[in-house]
Amino acid sequence: MLVPSIARHLARSTAARAATSSLRTAPAARSFLSTASTARTGLFSPLPRPSTALRTNLALKATSAQQVRTMFIQTETTPNQDSLKFIPGVAVMTDSSTAEFLDARNAMQSPLAKKLFQIEGVRGVFFGPDFVTITKDQDAVWQLMKPDIYSSIMDFFASGQPILLHDGDANVPTDTMILEDDSETVQMIKELLDTRIRPSIQDDGGDIEYRGFEDGIVKLKLKGACRTCDSSTVTLKNGIENMLMHYVPEVTSVEQVFDPEEEMGQLEFAKLEQRLLNQ
Repeated sequence: MLVPSIARHLARSTAARAATSSLRTAPAARSFLSTASTARTGLFSPLPRPSTALRTNLALKATSAQQVRTMFIQTETTPNQDSLKFIPGVAVMTDSSTAEFLDARNAMQSPLAKKLFQIEGVRGVFFGPDFVTITKDQDAVWQLMKPDIYSSIMDFFASGQPILLHDGDANVPTDTMILEDDSETVQMIKELLDTRIRPSIQDDGGDIEYRGFEDGIVKLKLKGACRTCDSSTVTLKNGIENMLMHYVPEVTSVEQVFDPEEEMGQLEFAKLEQRLLNQ
């Protein structure tokens, strides 16, 4: 009586082993079948490839992020011990334009300047074609400020924001543009300022602005590191004045001029220094 049941059991075992052996001999087919059948059933639809535009955009962002991560910001000293020149290795301003911010309110025109003025001790920010000049308070310490300055500059260039919120905020140098009614003397002065003097001043983290020529006196406005430098008088007299007088005999002197708000700020700063000395 037990023989038929044993025979049936053996038959089922043999069939199971045969099926297992068949599957083992065709792993590639099994894998292909499972993938194809899954797609046909609609349980899992194949993921679409990203569009070419998306892949390109992601690649550009990755490249930009990589550039920022590897950005090496150099610093250069200037004749003004309270000003440092930061060179990020990328263009800061375009068309040889410059921009200067003397307080936090004025810095609202620039995302980078606004961020820099949030650092304790920052007194002024100047943007050149390929550099940023930071001017600090006299009692501020560079070693404490530098990490925040580096971080602010790197974060800004990683953000992709414009350096200025409005293009009109940039100061494109037109002061030395030759005009039709300029005399030959003024033309020579402007040519020297633009080709010989301005590049040297920008190397020191600043800039100049021609304000006029009258009675033999050339009037200039100093910007950036040169504006508050203790040796600004030396720069004017021994540098700019000597060169202009050498090439243009009509020049007898060079004077520094200030905007009304700058004069008021300097007056208040002088009063503060005097009060501190009297304490």
